[in-house]
Amino acid sequence: PEGLKAFTEIVKKEKPDIVHFQGLASGWGVNIFHVEEVHNLSIPIVLTFHLSYYTCIKGSLIYKGKEKCDGVINIKKCTECVYQAKGIAGIKASFLNNTSLALYSLGINPTGLDSSVGTALGFPFVINKIKTDLLRLSNFAKKIVVLADWYKVILEKNGVPSSKLIYVKQGMTSELQVPTKHDKISFPLKVVYVGRVSELKGLHLLIEAVQKISVDKISLDIYGPEAEEAYAIECRQKSKGNKNIYWKGTIHSKEVIQTLSNYDVLCLPSAFEMSPLVIQEAFAAGLPVIASDVYGNAEQIKHGVNGWLFRFNNSIDLKCKLDALVDDLNSVENVRPHLQMINTFKDVALAHKAMYSAILNSQN
Repeated sequence: PEGLKAFTEIVKKEKPDIVHFQGLASGWGVNIFHVEEVHNLSIPIVLTFHLSYYTCIKGSLIYKGKEKCDGVINIKKCTECVYQAKGIAGIKASFLNNTSLALYSLGINPTGLDSSVGTALGFPFVINKIKTDLLRLSNFAKKIVVLADWYKVILEKNGVPSSKLIYVKQGMTSELQVPTKHDKISFPLKVVYVGRVSELKGLHLLIEAVQKISVDKISLDIYGPEAEEAYAIECRQKSKGNKNIYWKGTIHSKEVIQTLSNYDVLCLPSAFEMSPLVIQEAFAAGLPVIASDVYGNAEQIKHGVNGWLFRFNNSIDLKCKLDALVDDLNSVENVRPHLQMINTFKDVALAHKAMYSAILNSQN
């Protein structure tokens, strides 16, 4: 990177005890070359993996868009998955897959051709680099912080030593006023969605499910930026004319918990989540959560205990779960006593402080 020399000079001038990288970019941002420079200066390094791109080229850990992936980087499997994600199927996909793997086995890397064909045939090399870079980063770092225990397991499956991994659960400010009392639930069941309006968040599944339930039994309020991307337009168009679906615009982070307290259930229909903070916000507001059974949701939601899980990318199963709540409103009340305590910023800070102290003590 062009700024690497200047970055190194800054590090030398600052003389830090530890350098903690919070995120790496593959393009012009801070990346593995910056980490290597700090390593060469013999300064202890900590990395935080906020996203799953360190092990998954798509970042979703969904194999061919149909099933949850085990997270193990496999050249053949991951290459096939990438082709599917790019809409390449049939004979073309078979040809590209066989040819790219043959070139890979021969050590012929076509990505240097700087063309779409070269890129397509070079995916095995790209995927191999993901694995190589992951292990290099692991070698450079004293500790790697993960935000979810399930991702810690996946990193271990890919060869990252467990001794280098530390799970620090995300936190939220303890200064927010947490509502403790809710009115008795009555019809309509008030469901709320809070998040980005993107396909990965699965909002269309929730809209489809709610549309199939009687309007006097359920309502849906959607909080999220009403962007002009095709997906957002499609969702608004899909819900147009539904008297029980309302678009509420964006919401300030300081107002999320108080706003959530006005509802009965939060729904999170996403196709992927690392460790969604909105679940903790819902718990803080006294709301149980109904969510897709992807890794990040399933780690926080225990079905029938503090919420409910439905099969990801399945609006029919989501409708079934919503139907069950509509048929028995008391089930929502019954799970409230089992909502988990929230993790605070203080908890996060203390965990990091303990980690830094341990690293520095080991240097002495």
